Amino acid sequence: MAVFSRTMAAPPASSAAVMRRLALLVALPLLLLGAVHLFSQQYGTAMPPQVLRLAEARLLPGDAFDPAQVRGALLDPAAPAPAASALVSRPLEPTTTPTPMPATAPTTPSVSLAPGHVVALPVQIHDTDAPGPLWFALDFRLEQPARVPYWLVIQHRPAATVYLDGQLIATSGPGVGYVSEDEDDLAQRGLLLAGRRLQVSIPPALLPAGDHRLSLRLARPGFEGAGLSAPLLGPAAQIRALQEGRRFWQVARVTTALAGLVIGTFMLMVWLALRQEWLYGVTGVFCLCTALLLSPYLLNGALFPAPWWRVALDVADVLSKALLLFLVARLSGLAASWAERMAAAYLGLGIVIDGAAAVLGWSWTDFHHPWPWWALGSRLAVLAAAAALAARAALASGRRAHLAGACAVALSAWVWLYVSAFALVMSRQMSVVDINVIGHAVLIAIAGVALQRRFVGSLREEALARVRLQQALDERTRELQDRWEDLQDSERQRSAAQERERLLQEMHDGLGSQLVTARLCAERGVPSSSMVSQLDDCIREMRLTVDALAVTDGDLTLLLANLRHRMAPRLHDAGLDLDWQLSDVPLLPTLRGTGGRELIRIVQEALSNVIHHAGATRVRFATRVDEARGQVLLSIVDNGRGLAADLRHGNGLRGMRRRAERIQADIEWRVPEEAPLEGGTELLLRLPLRVTP
Repeated sequence: MAVFSRTMAAPPASSAAVMRRLALLVALPLLLLGAVHLFSQQYGTAMPPQVLRLAEARLLPGDAFDPAQVRGALLDPAAPAPAASALVSRPLEPTTTPTPMPATAPTTPSVSLAPGHVVALPVQIHDTDAPGPLWFALDFRLEQPARVPYWLVIQHRPAATVYLDGQLIATSGPGVGYVSEDEDDLAQRGLLLAGRRLQVSIPPALLPAGDHRLSLRLARPGFEGAGLSAPLLGPAAQIRALQEGRRFWQVARVTTALAGLVIGTFMLMVWLALRQEWLYGVTGVFCLCTALLLSPYLLNGALFPAPWWRVALDVADVLSKALLLFLVARLSGLAASWAERMAAAYLGLGIVIDGAAAVLGWSWTDFHHPWPWWALGSRLAVLAAAAALAARAALASGRRAHLAGACAVALSAWVWLYVSAFALVMSRQMSVVDINVIGHAVLIAIAGVALQRRFVGSLREEALARVRLQQALDERTRELQDRWEDLQDSERQRSAAQERERLLQEMHDGLGSQLVTARLCAERGVPSSSMVSQLDDCIREMRLTVDALAVTDGDLTLLLANLRHRMAPRLHDAGLDLDWQLSDVPLLPTLRGTGGRELIRIVQEALSNVIHHAGATRVRFATRVDEARGQVLLSIVDNGRGLAADLRHGNGLRGMRRRAERIQADIEWRVPEEAPLEGGTELLLRLPLRVTP
């Protein structure tokens, strides 16, 4: 599943090759970190010198639409300059950290809405805390008059109206045709849960040097609440550059978070489907924790009330670091049980200690307290162990995939150390962007690559398995074909042997016995006429056998016609008239091959019984098709004295039954329908239209 392999089958490398790999593992992550640093300074989020961030606002009494009717909404030139705490137009110092770390994103404090109270921006206000519209006053001072157009950028919720020194400069609403009465239409505003972005271009004439006041009115909060960001005011070019940098990092964070969410969810679903693939579940949890760490940059507010949102973020941070070390230990292919024990110990201690720190509100930057040292030191130890273990695995195998995985883990560790050092420990030494997203992105990318490699590997294994199965099937088919041919050959030989045996038996019983009788007659001096009759019987028997063997397609009519042709002289000599009432019948599969001879023997035996025992003068042959039962009926009726009871179990009749069974036919002797008038016996033979297996 992973980039690292479980087997280290690569041949031992020379010391020079190992040193080159080690240099690559050390230098490449540092070079990448340097490149990311330069890029972050080019597209940074630090505030340009001339851009003002109005970080505080004063609540004003009243809810009128006209700022002239709201005390404090207009700047009074005769009034004294605002107090230092209210003058929030000073630009950020270049050494100030612009953005907190994900695990330290502040939760929304409880806001006092008393008129005259100064609130820190950004601010989130619950709908139950503000029964009506809200007015805010934001004071700032320009030392020099504006010489180029300025941009004012505000994020707010719900609709806002903005005045600069009492002059309306911007308004926002749900859509075209919005009027003040629409503020009470909460059903229309129900879809406007996210914050809006208002960007206003202010001409230089409205911004002379001196004190200024922005008056901002927020409409009455609905169930979605109200919110106001810290407005940004500055030259259009500098605001545009700042927005481009923020937009880039925001897109990077959104993309990384969504990738972590998708890959993590997919891996968890794979684990739920295949419980034996538990590493999928562990990797999925790691990706989801990484996505959660990026969520403060994507959400307008905390998902949970304080302090539980910070607890969730800090626990996710601990869990992601522990799972990273565990996955590297598991997937490196090295005997690293110490790393798994280290990950488990850190997970247990980190959840307890960092969770308690989040509940108690301990600060990440208060280094007079021991907790920040524990938090940073423990994470550094875990990341260093993961990077060292990944590097060891890459050095042992020398494979490109292992080197890429080790570089990704090392880059993630260096990025975390870079951000932690300059954003928390040495925050005044350098202005940095929170580029932890780069470390998260490379780890999620490694997880995605591992998923892709596993998926492609599964497809290749499936394709190979299909090829092997097809080969095995072809081989088995050839074996079965050979066996079937051998079986067919054996069956043909067995059938030929049985046929020869039956033919010999019939020749012995029929033609042979007649020849023996003729020989005895000749020895005893029987008259020549009797000898001729005996020899004719022998010839007739032989021709009947040949005729039966000649018809192999199951044609019942042709078999009976040949029999009539051969038996006609004998029937005539016996004084029997032949009534032939045959109808068209289909070919019968049971009469193919040797089945025709069996039928001829049955009919021949029946005629012999009529000649010798019935005393009849007429024999009628009739055929018809019984579609309902799927049979062809052959009826042989004589007008003799009938079948005596002592003859129903003779050897001749038993032989006829055995022959009928061989061709899957039913045989029956009964009194014909015209028997009360003429007497006689009917032999009814039921032949199936289809062969029963």
